[in-house]
Amino acid sequence: MWDRLFPRLSISSSKPIIWFHCASVGEFNTAKPILSELKKDFFILLTYFSPRAKNFLQSQKDFYHALHPLPLDLPFSVESFLKRVNPFALMVMERELWYFMLKKTKAKKILLNTYAKGSLMERLLSKEFDLIICRTEKDKEIFHSFSAKAVACGNLKFVMEREDKDIELSMPEGKVIVAGSFHPSELGVLKGFYRELLKKVKGINLVVVPRHVSKVEVFMKELAEFKPCLKSSKVPDCRFVVVDTLGELFYLYKLSHISLVGGTFSKGVGGHNILEPVYHKKFVLFGEHAQKIKDLEEFVLSKGLGFKVKSVREAVDVAMKVINGEIVYPEFDLREYAKKIKECYMDWISKTLEV
Repeated sequence: MWDRLFPRLSISSSKPIIWFHCASVGEFNTAKPILSELKKDFFILLTYFSPRAKNFLQSQKDFYHALHPLPLDLPFSVESFLKRVNPFALMVMERELWYFMLKKTKAKKILLNTYAKGSLMERLLSKEFDLIICRTEKDKEIFHSFSAKAVACGNLKFVMEREDKDIELSMPEGKVIVAGSFHPSELGVLKGFYRELLKKVKGINLVVVPRHVSKVEVFMKELAEFKPCLKSSKVPDCRFVVVDTLGELFYLYKLSHISLVGGTFSKGVGGHNILEPVYHKKFVLFGEHAQKIKDLEEFVLSKGLGFKVKSVREAVDVAMKVINGEIVYPEFDLREYAKKIKECYMDWISKTLEV
């Protein structure tokens, strides 16, 4: 709290300083592709609002040069921070509209990946920005109605830049289902799905990735009827694998014929990233409880890249149609789509900063 009230940071850099603000971990992860590009030419001072984000952000030093909590939105605190930083530009993710931060900062200001709600705060503060980069044309039109300069480039959440690598699994011949980011509360749905699928298709392989690796023992116990193997055990020709290694889910989706994404099949979570299978041109199935990923859900459904299912029977029916080739993946490449989004953001940022 004292660092926020009385900022004491000291920065010295030969590069122009960009003050880049994210509320928490989610916004930071979305901003990574932009931060990677900006860090080549600028000194990045990253600020955050959520205290819970600190430990994670400290492990992400490849994306910034200095880290500091957001100063309290009081004239004294903001002015003290600005005197110590003297930023060349202020860049803000999504909807962090702090009154004194925006009013006191005289450098160029850019709002990134935002969406419009038509609120009074938007009307008051949107004109403080030299540029607002929105997710949709509708958002752009709303900001234009406030006399703000806005452009639409798309949703930065669609930009997932990962290294190319393959994960090896020793499984018998057959179709592969990957169930990623599942919680223990969703295992009833998963067991019902797999049981019904086995009645219809011989040789279905299932790879299950718990959301939290600490729950692996719970998964092994709950799924015992299917004789699961731990991935780390490297049992050859195992048809049902529970993954107990970290950082591999994104690449495991590449092996699937169809994927299920957890956090959506029971109440209380709200959904996980349903775009990761789509990145590999794989259909994604998810449940009804996707309130935290509404923007991703709307995109996936609108492009015909996945299915929202209300029951085990519906999930099995869809899976069978995909397995039998009755439903064919559309001619859509998320990588190319995401590449254009990032290029749009960087073009507008460069023009605004006059780089």
